[in-house]
Amino acid sequence: MRYLFVFLFITFLLTGCNSTQSKSEEKVAIPSPISLANHALFKLEPVPNEKEIFSLPKAEQAKFLEKYNQLILKGVRADTAISQYLESSIDGFTYDGETLTATDALSKQAGNCVSLAILTQAYANLAGIETSFREVSTYPIFKKEQDLLLVSSHFNTKLFAPKDDAEEKDWIEIIRKGTVVDYFPQQNTFYVGNAHYPSLVAKFYANLASEALIKGNFDLSYSLANEAFKFTPHNPELINLLAIQHRRVGDTDTAKKLFEFATEHKLVSSNLIASYRFLANQLGDTVLVDKLEVELEKTAKTPFDFLQIAIKATNKAQFSKAKRLLNAVIKHYPYLPEPHFELAKIYYLQNHHDLAKVALEEAIKNV
Repeated sequence: MRYLFVFLFITFLLTGCNSTQSKSEEKVAIPSPISLANHALFKLEPVPNEKEIFSLPKAEQAKFLEKYNQLILKGVRADTAISQYLESSIDGFTYDGETLTATDALSKQAGNCVSLAILTQAYANLAGIETSFREVSTYPIFKKEQDLLLVSSHFNTKLFAPKDDAEEKDWIEIIRKGTVVDYFPQQNTFYVGNAHYPSLVAKFYANLASEALIKGNFDLSYSLANEAFKFTPHNPELINLLAIQHRRVGDTDTAKKLFEFATEHKLVSSNLIASYRFLANQLGDTVLVDKLEVELEKTAKTPFDFLQIAIKATNKAQFSKAKRLLNAVIKHYPYLPEPHFELAKIYYLQNHHDLAKVALEEAIKNV
């Protein structure tokens, strides 16, 4: 049974694989929020550069290219050849929460989905194959760390097939051929959005920045976030991370300015709004808290976002609101157990034990 009822202080950001590139990143007129940071609070520390993230040992490069070229000569399509080599090279791979460079992921045979995406990208770079990435929402995995609630999600990689002469002459290409490499395929996944190479690099830095923040290494966390902003300068999750860094070192003024910048330019996510609401509550600004409660519902995208809103409503004894949200989720996704469990809890709290039993049985049936 997975995590069903979670009552913690704050929804933080993405530790595993969540990678959303905001449409607003294309608006070059918007300054980077890193310019609002209180740089005097932090000391820049050395971090891996972009080349180091995707580099592989020369012996591994030679091994890959030899096998890759053999497959190509046999008529295997380039994207499929990379996928086959990857599958054979990570046969004993252990999926954990660690974010690693391509070399470290290969040598340790371990890592999270970002680590595997980086390794895949490293091979794609050697073969000259284009890639894209897709954010996929699953039921979140929560991890409490002090006053932060880390929410892990997932994304996968698509290796594009090389364009042949006929395809290059097409005016419109609706779906480009390729191979999807999904390191942790699950049922009950929901498409959230597309991402690209800069998002992957930013995600590497952001994940490590989150880990450093948890450990209280604020200088390293800031240094890693600073690099991430170079690749996705208007990513709501990065703004959220930067604001939390400032809040954690006591600069609530800058933290609030960063949240205000994000909302003003519509660079928001449910995580950012939840963090902003936490800060508003900390500052005693009840008007802003109420405003952000409403905004949180507007930014919800997936059934799991609405589930979390329903859980918060339940905690406040707003049972009518919670049931409305849960029934809407159940209507569209009846096979998810989590909303049924939450509905069972509400019925139990309202002393409707028969209804609670029915909802609980429905939840167990879908586990």
